[in-house]
Amino acid sequence: MKRKKKQIKRIKKRTTPKKKKKKLSIREHTIDILKRSKKPLHYREITKRIRKNGYRFHRKDPERSVYITINRYPKIFKKVKPATYKLKKK
Repeated sequence: MKRKKKQIKRIKKRTTPKKKKKKLSIREHTIDILKRSKKPLHYREITKRIRKNGYRFHRKDPERSVYITINRYPKIFKKVKPATYKLKKK
């Protein structure tokens, strides 16, 4: 009797895998925000909107993280004014 209960518990553990939601990166959040705004935004405003979406930054200076990410992808983001960006048209 005891053996059957243990076997059933083991089977249940194997058949229920946990699925984690994939978190969006800073780049993906920035693209989404710029698509929604339809106008160029300052990187500080982008950072505020990312925080509103619930993203948790792991660094001390999240604005710098956003700024660096934007500058790392010049094929995606176009600089309009100093520190103000929009999406490049495809």
